[in-house]
Amino acid sequence: MTPQSIERLMADIEAEDPLDVGALSLDGEAARHLMACHFCELDRQLSEHGLDATARLDVMAAIAAHTMAENLVLHVQRLRAADSNEAFRAWMRRYGMQ
Repeated sequence: MTPQSIERLMADIEAEDPLDVGALSLDGEAARHLMACHFCELDRQLSEHGLDATARLDVMAAIAAHTMAENLVLHVQRLRAADSNEAFRAWMRRYGMQ
């Protein structure tokens, strides 16, 4: 696992689901790099604490799932705060949540 390999995989994912960096002073490439380096550092620390590859993968999956849940909450809050509720309703329909 290297930051570069993770960044490439993230870029592949973002081809289908681009990051919305909006008004942030951080661009998508910088965000990918920052998070890829963070994941590699976390993997190194977990390894140093004696976790094997399977245990480290479990921790990384839990972190990813938590982050996805947090992202869902933030996205729903943003859609609800929009001037039009239609964007929120369209998003809910897109994911089968009438």
